[in-house]
Amino acid sequence: MVNSIMRIISYIVFASFIVLLSSCEKWYETADVSHVTCLPEFSFEGGDFISLVRQDSGEYDDQGVTATANGKPVAVYTFVENYVDVTTPGIYTLAYYAENPEGFSKIAQRIVAVTYEDVSGNDLAGTYSGTVWDPVEATVIKISEGGLYKMDDVMGYPGYAMPGRFVDLGQETLILLPGEGYFGEYDFSEGQYTRRTLSWDVILLTAPYEGIEIPVIWRKVE
Repeated sequence: MVNSIMRIISYIVFASFIVLLSSCEKWYETADVSHVTCLPEFSFEGGDFISLVRQDSGEYDDQGVTATANGKPVAVYTFVENYVDVTTPGIYTLAYYAENPEGFSKIAQRIVAVTYEDVSGNDLAGTYSGTVWDPVEATVIKISEGGLYKMDDVMGYPGYAMPGRFVDLGQETLILLPGEGYFGEYDFSEGQYTRRTLSWDVILLTAPYEGIEIPVIWRKVE
């Protein structure tokens, strides 16, 4: 009887621990897992990608971000990696910082694209074939009318896909956003597109490939 009760108690404790772990993004305070804390979770008004058509004047008004830790609101602090200039087409990054009550922090980012023109009517989605190495096909999917796309491979090296995202700025200009894949992290890169091609440099940031720039061209499969 005692053993049965102990097994039931052990099961309840174990189940409660599993629920605790699944209720938030966890952070282990020590290597022996003596404590689990919930990192902040961010909610973006307007989404973590915003696209604006270039203006002759004016200022960018951020829509704001909130954060919670274990379901309770926490303060969010904004710091700017590069100020959004609505008169100059390009990609701008805003970063948001929050701490939970125990002092553990997390950072989130919003990408703001200022485009040369309205790009909502453009559609670069489709299947593309790489031209640098042996032919490799990759799929481009449009995920925002503001010109944001995702691609299952941005470099085209056979057998080692490097997924990523890029933004259409209009006037046949696009920006490859930073990402990470088999060859490590890669940086922002300005590229070009036509009706049938995409091109950019993949600028690698992680050793032993740090500093290498690899020109990549993709041709659309009709």
